[in-house]
Amino acid sequence: MKKAVRELLDQVESVPDFVGIKLSDINNTNAFGDNALHCVCVWGDIEAVKLLVENGINIEQKGEGGFTPLKVAEEFGHKEIMDYLIASGANIDELSTEFQFDSEANARHMKNLQDGS
Repeated sequence: MKKAVRELLDQVESVPDFVGIKLSDINNTNAFGDNALHCVCVWGDIEAVKLLVENGINIEQKGEGGFTPLKVAEEFGHKEIMDYLIASGANIDELSTEFQFDSEANARHMKNLQDGS
C-alpha cells in the first residue's frame, strides 16, 4: 500500500465513526458500512478523494443510511467531489437514496465506541 494511502487511512481511523476499526485494506468499513471515501467526502477533501479512488476504493460502497460516497458528498454540499465521483463512474441513481436507519448497525457502532474509548 502506498505511504500516502496508509497515512490517509490512519487519519480516518482517528475519526469517532472509525474508533476501534483497523483499516488494513483500502476497502475496510466501519460498523455502518462506511469506507474511508465516505469519511473524506464529509471532510470535502478532493485530493483525498482522488487518492482513494485512484488506489481502488469501492466508490459504490453503501454506508450509513444506505448512502454511497456520492450521496454523502451531495449531503455535505461538495459539488467538486460529486463531479469527480460521477466522472469516475459513480452511479447517479444513488442521489435519490433516502436515509434508512439501521438499528443493528447503530448498536454495533455504539459498542465499537465503548470498546474503543
